[in-house]
Amino acid sequence: MYLLSPLERLIGEDDSAILRSLEEALNPPVIRMDYSDIFHGDGLPPQPPVEVVRPSDLSDEELFLAVDLVSSITGSRDPDDLKADAERLLRDWRRRPRLRPEDWKKDHVALALPERDHLEEVRGRWTRWVWRKVAYDGWPAPDFDGWVRDLTSLADAIAAEGVDVVFMAGSSGSVLEEMGYRVVRVPIRGVLPKLGYPRDPSVAWSEQPVLMNMALDLRRGEEDVASAFFRSLGIEPVFRPRWWHDGRFLHRAKAEGGNFILVEGDRMALFTGVGVRGTNAAALKLIQEFLSVQGHEVRVYGVPLPGYIRDWTTGAVHLDVVMMHAGPVTFVSPGRMGFYSLIRYGDDLDVVELGRVFRELGIPVDEIPAEGSEITMVNGLNLGGGKLVVDSYNSEANRYLESEWGLDLIEVSIPQVEAGGGGARCATREFYG
Repeated sequence: MYLLSPLERLIGEDDSAILRSLEEALNPPVIRMDYSDIFHGDGLPPQPPVEVVRPSDLSDEELFLAVDLVSSITGSRDPDDLKADAERLLRDWRRRPRLRPEDWKKDHVALALPERDHLEEVRGRWTRWVWRKVAYDGWPAPDFDGWVRDLTSLADAIAAEGVDVVFMAGSSGSVLEEMGYRVVRVPIRGVLPKLGYPRDPSVAWSEQPVLMNMALDLRRGEEDVASAFFRSLGIEPVFRPRWWHDGRFLHRAKAEGGNFILVEGDRMALFTGVGVRGTNAAALKLIQEFLSVQGHEVRVYGVPLPGYIRDWTTGAVHLDVVMMHAGPVTFVSPGRMGFYSLIRYGDDLDVVELGRVFRELGIPVDEIPAEGSEITMVNGLNLGGGKLVVDSYNSEANRYLESEWGLDLIEVSIPQVEAGGGGARCATREFYG
């Protein structure tokens, strides 16, 4: 199989060939195709480029794929370590761990505090960083002290439900440690103000994380922070979608955790957002093969999302700001997604009706008839058992969730988190171990 044979070969390869492919993996001969010049206007929000590698520019395509995959997950640079890591990944893939859908009961939740000086970098560059200048409480954004308040409010509310809460942070972690919170210090390379949204660099389908590949250059590096955090806790990441050969080029996978929602009804379905920063075909092919290697039968559906050219506030880049699986019901924002048509991925692509898909799952679909933040209205953290952590700003929407569906809501004010483009789900990341 596409994923298995390169790893199996790596285990028996000689060191010199591995080192040659490692050098290529760390500095791949990428061809970037940027279409930003076709969009009219100055100072537009960032659009991710398409990135490909010609196999003929590599010394050994198969070995490159294996070395790149392993080193990007584990950070290994030594040939013997790379071989041992490849053996570990193959063992972990064949264990067939139980998948954890969105409404699985949460035992451990991580939050992340950005560096103070990184948040300061956003000031004056709000469009570049896709950020609001002013939070919904009228306070300038981003504000470090406001981020601390938002995150500790979330942490306190989640911990009060009996969930273990831990922060990942760099030097900013001292602020939280002085307040008595548990902090795992991680190395932070580069300027990463969006680190406060730990949902995006990985996904939690099983007890071992799957690392993502961020679409925008300015967010790359968050994956390494997430990997260092999990490994500090003794939890080894198990996979990362990287490169897919389409018959001509190797395409770099683009996948962000906010674009994935795993739902279990009468069967298992994985929904992923397709749009300006949505999951691309390379990532989907690799994720489908990974699930197949593990022995899981999961149908994958693409959900078309509206993106942006000038104004990012009118679009959506992640699925979890237009869809929320609450357990007994799935909520959608039909004005911000392809409500009637989903893309079903398999051997062939097919367009199917959303209603048909959810009827097969046996899960009702609803729309929240309320005004509020389009970002946080359907971006709650599902703790399991019908209990959701939500933004208190959306009071009308929250009352509907309680009265119509009997959901148990934990309301927290998160104006700074919302100003950066996320909600309670974006600002948290469950993990198992």
